[in-house]
Amino acid sequence: MALGTIITKRTFVECLGFRQQLRSVHTFSLSDVPYDYSALEPAISGEIMQLHHQKHHQTYITNYNKALEQLHDAITKGDSTTIAKLQSAIKFNGGASQSSPHLEKV
Repeated sequence: MALGTIITKRTFVECLGFRQQLRSVHTFSLSDVPYDYSALEPAISGEIMQLHHQKHHQTYITNYNKALEQLHDAITKGDSTTIAKLQSAIKFNGGASQSSPHLEKV
């Protein structure tokens, strides 16, 4: 039997406890690197550090925020299919956005 015939979307979302937890979406922003981009030269060029921080890291954060916003909308609508589909984007971009600052602090 399909999940939709067993329980309604509303009870599914409430069962997961999301209605109480997600009243608004928390967004993340790019933090500053605690040193000049060229501080690691010649091992890592300033250009590479700037590219990684301003482009790659920013893209992870932007995509993570988008996925969280889509998740919030899907939870509000009780769209369990979209909730499941967003898992990989949240894990990938969330993980990359959280690991990049650790690389930059080394």
